[in-house]
Amino acid sequence: MLKGFDPIISKEPKVMILGSMPSAVSLEKQEYYGYAHNRFWKIMSDVFEMPISTYEEKKQIILSHHLLLWDVIGECEREGSLDSKIHNEKVNPIQELLKIYPSIQFVICNGRKSYDLYQKHFSHLSLSCVYLPSTSNANRSIKEDVLFEKWREVLKKQNL
Repeated sequence: MLKGFDPIISKEPKVMILGSMPSAVSLEKQEYYGYAHNRFWKIMSDVFEMPISTYEEKKQIILSHHLLLWDVIGECEREGSLDSKIHNEKVNPIQELLKIYPSIQFVICNGRKSYDLYQKHFSHLSLSCVYLPSTSNANRSIKEDVLFEKWREVLKKQNL
């Protein structure tokens, strides 16, 4: 079984960003979105106008903008990094986390797998949830400038 990461949590988070499960490279590096071609940190850097030269700088974006970064899946079996190869997944205790952080008002799901799993396991929660196209390098069905704009639009609406 592969095990994901603990969440990165700002003080009084308002928005929870959920991926599916860290990639093989991310697990090896022990960093969220550790694969160099994943566009997540580039989008965050662009939206919040902060540097991303180190993992500490990347985490600082989350910590300084009322965000919480986690994954829907806590453990799973998977060969490689593709979401389509995930099976026997165990979801993270998102409902329990929300009890600890009642300031969370909005959920962003990074990609279809995280959105589908969130809807399957947590649709009963009274939080607004939006699907955004995956920042993964495997998602090349959307042009990068369009991807950035979709993320920017949703994040800016949250007044972070």
